[in-house]
Amino acid sequence: MSVYKVEKRAFLVRKYWQTGSFKACQTAFRMEFRERRAPSKCCIQKLVKKLETRGSDLTPADFFLWGLSKGKVYKNTPRTLEQLKDTIRQEIQAVNVDTLGKVFQNLEKRIEVCLGVKGDQF
Repeated sequence: MSVYKVEKRAFLVRKYWQTGSFKACQTAFRMEFRERRAPSKCCIQKLVKKLETRGSDLTPADFFLWGLSKGKVYKNTPRTLEQLKDTIRQEIQAVNVDTLGKVFQNLEKRIEVCLGVKGDQF
């Protein structure tokens, strides 16, 4: 795996979170940085996993959407795991597009701050 600067790593993770597609992420990377080769799927997976496990506050679903939905999910006290999963799906689907846009704008701001401190805590 090649060593990528923080800016490129943040770009890869951001694009993967936005698209959910490794191919789209790789294509965007090649276009953004005018490079012939893009990181492998394995490389992108490692970056995403590392960021999610070390900095869950940067994961939109974990950080914001769960906080938004948690009270609604447990309001009716689901009795089974299947009820819990169904309720979570319903609540996440009920979140409007404007709210999701704000979540990702906030994420981008956090990534920019993280880049500004060269990956250190902030």
